[in-house]
Amino acid sequence: MPDMNLRKIQRLLCCLLVAAGAMVSCQKYTYDFTYSPQNPKAGEKVTFTNISEAGENWVWTFGDGGKSTLKNPTHVFTSAGTYVVELMADSNKTRRTSHVLEVLDTIPSIYIASDTVQQYASLTMKAALYNPTKSTVTYAWEIDEELFVITAGSLTGDSLTGYFTDYGRTAKVKLTVTLAGKSTTDSVILTLLDRDAASVLMQTPDGKLWRQRIYDGIYEDARPFSDDPDAILAANDSTATLNGVDYDIHNMPVLTDKEVYALQVDAVNRKIYMVLADGVYVANANGDALTPITDMQAYTLLIAGERNTIYWSTDDGVYVMPLVTNPQNIVSEQLRNKIRLINTIPAIERMITYEH
Repeated sequence: MPDMNLRKIQRLLCCLLVAAGAMVSCQKYTYDFTYSPQNPKAGEKVTFTNISEAGENWVWTFGDGGKSTLKNPTHVFTSAGTYVVELMADSNKTRRTSHVLEVLDTIPSIYIASDTVQQYASLTMKAALYNPTKSTVTYAWEIDEELFVITAGSLTGDSLTGYFTDYGRTAKVKLTVTLAGKSTTDSVILTLLDRDAASVLMQTPDGKLWRQRIYDGIYEDARPFSDDPDAILAANDSTATLNGVDYDIHNMPVLTDKEVYALQVDAVNRKIYMVLADGVYVANANGDALTPITDMQAYTLLIAGERNTIYWSTDDGVYVMPLVTNPQNIVSEQLRNKIRLINTIPAIERMITYEH
């Protein structure tokens, strides 16, 4: 009997050892991370280092709504407070770990997503500030106002949104914050990058080329252009074809018996635009009477259907206006008020749209 009991005890011990071995094998890998700095401040970049022993895919949650799927991400907490940062491997809830971060009060700083920015690209700059006691605070931004156009916020607010109008240079942004009577400053240096966009390419009577790029309705200052001098040769403001019918400035009996100096077609809306001696006109392709758009003495026309715009040049420069789309060629005062002078290059002979 004692031998039998001993054998039972031995078998039980063996089972326990086997089970323990299985548990050890299941918990073979650890999942963890470190971060630096150890005592981050609001507005300061925190670098997370993944030290997990296994895993291929990662999901980070930073406790402030931010997430990342990088193995070793960085994150900026814009407000002081307590945040639970969690790392999960391979979408497996059993393979996750977390740390509690205390983000400390900070000297007010400028928060910008990147220190490089493309010209005419919208950019938001914020003051990273923790003010739990709701103390009186004032802001004073310093930035080259000839270089940066403000579209939202103000120089005395906690944020600025706008765009830079140049590239190939740097720009300094400085912020002074006065909190509870104490003033502190922060500054950043931004690198301004070039940005491609649709352009209006223009040639003057002396053969010089100019390019003016268009960014979401914003026109870059016209600049001398030399990348592709043959591109302008594609422009032709003397003939146009619509629905298989050729229109020529020397043979326009259907639309007008006056001399036509330039001609362009809006094929989408079936309109014909032309320059006469006393201004710019529009007509339907079916032969309706011409309707004046403006009495400016123009030289040449350009239709940019993809942007729903018409350009014309005068001695003052180049103008732009939305295309006429109504069937009656009505040019309302509201439409006339949208005529804009976009540059002061006089007497353009040729214009084309150009992707660059």
